[in-house]
Amino acid sequence: PIPSSARSRAGEESESAAAMSHRRRPHAAGPPPPPEEGGGDPSPQSPGKAPRIRPWPERRVLALALAFRAVNALLVRTYFNPDEHWQCLEVAHRVAFGYGHLTWEWKRGLRGYLHPLIFAALYKFLAFLHLDTPWFMVMAPRLLQSVFAAFGDLYLYKLSKLIFNEHVAQWTLFSQLVNWFMFFCITRTLSNSLETVLTVAGLYYWFIAIKSSKGISVISKQQASSYQSPHSRKVALLIAALACAIRPTSAITWLYVGLLDFIYIKSKCRFLFLEVIPLG
Repeated sequence: PIPSSARSRAGEESESAAAMSHRRRPHAAGPPPPPEEGGGDPSPQSPGKAPRIRPWPERRVLALALAFRAVNALLVRTYFNPDEHWQCLEVAHRVAFGYGHLTWEWKRGLRGYLHPLIFAALYKFLAFLHLDTPWFMVMAPRLLQSVFAAFGDLYLYKLSKLIFNEHVAQWTLFSQLVNWFMFFCITRTLSNSLETVLTVAGLYYWFIAIKSSKGISVISKQQASSYQSPHSRKVALLIAALACAIRPTSAITWLYVGLLDFIYIKSKCRFLFLEVIPLG
């Protein structure tokens, strides 16, 4: 027989164990309490998702690129390629002031005047302001090209963001700005430099509407609805035409891009006769 004191202790222990399990059961079975508004720790990031990157405003990206490329243009004081002068600035000086050396390609009419005319207009503007001194005549064209280069940096950032995401776009911009050859070359008055800027800007507008070779949209439907405008392809074609007019070999890039889209586009005649031919 069990003594009465032992039976009473066993009863007390069973009652306390039942009370503890009763207290724990609602917390174990029910959902966790919601976090309090305006306080408490935020919910932890799910292990499968990357942390969200805060987007950079495009105006700040452009301001950063303008400041960086202006310093870039002032720091690069070396000589690189004769075309920087003989195929651009010397021709622009002759157009603006009536004298300047022309190489044989210009005398034979093998090159177009569109690119030098940009800097000829700049020279005329400097002369109008009585700023046509040697320092301004040397540095102003590079500073103007630095503005073009800054817009190229901006459109490279936008293109990377359009195709990939904000994280990739930020690293792409960083890689572009710290690229030593771009720093050495992009602010020079070469037709290649302006062609690079126009190609990147044109590809941005083209990739808004383009589809890949498998017929799958390069960007998601949500992105397309936020970016797309009915004139995006026409803007891209206009920029591509300017790039080819400045440097005809740019047609190699645009023929490839255009043929990819032409294969899968539904209204081929409309695309060809109402967009490509009039703008091209």
